[in-house]
Amino acid sequence: MNKVATKSDIKFVKSLKLKKNRVKENKFIVEGLKNVQELLKSKYDVLELFCTETHANLFNNYGCKLISPEELSSMGTFNTNNACLAVTKCIEVDQDQFLNERQTIILDGVGDPGNLGTIIRALDWFGFKHLVCSKNCADFHNPKTLAASMGSFTRVAVLYVDLNDYLNHFKGDLYGLDLDGKPLDTFKNPNKCGFILGNESHGISPATQALLKNRLTIKKYGSAESLNVAMTANILLYQLRSFV
Repeated sequence: MNKVATKSDIKFVKSLKLKKNRVKENKFIVEGLKNVQELLKSKYDVLELFCTETHANLFNNYGCKLISPEELSSMGTFNTNNACLAVTKCIEVDQDQFLNERQTIILDGVGDPGNLGTIIRALDWFGFKHLVCSKNCADFHNPKTLAASMGSFTRVAVLYVDLNDYLNHFKGDLYGLDLDGKPLDTFKNPNKCGFILGNESHGISPATQALLKNRLTIKKYGSAESLNVAMTANILLYQLRSFV
């Protein structure tokens, strides 16, 4: 028989909406049926699972705690979630696993969680397992990041770094995606490379620009002013697959 969520449970989960509490507790929340199902199939350690009575039969093997739809909605960040929510332990990312990547995607100040989650989803689609982020990027464990990833957060490792230090020690060529540069569809480089995508408003930071080997651009055919950073990442990843 399933237990019922307590007021203490609900209070603790609500506290994990804030980054400072996620960092303090080394835990985060995952919301929605799709993301929770992906989570349960992954290497993550699920600590608590809450679900509404109508979805309890899907989690008979996991000992979920029952909660009303209203409590579930208030406990999480999405009003549309009427199924489940999980509390899970953060995984420490091993920087050594990034060393053998021939092509590394690097984000410089990408601040929107939705963009970060969409980029993670694209990486997963194209078979890339790693992503490097500057420390001022959106939080990987932000519920909006996880939701936008549609479960792909379980298969892509995200490493936060002091970007200037990381790039200065990067063993390979660095390329920035920009409005001006060499056409991406003509790019060829068999060597180890890092590809940098910048902030939504300001682009790649001046400190990072100084370290670039060259700039690459996606050829424009119409009149749109620019591409969203997540759209740019999708096109970049599609192009890079031919070199993997």
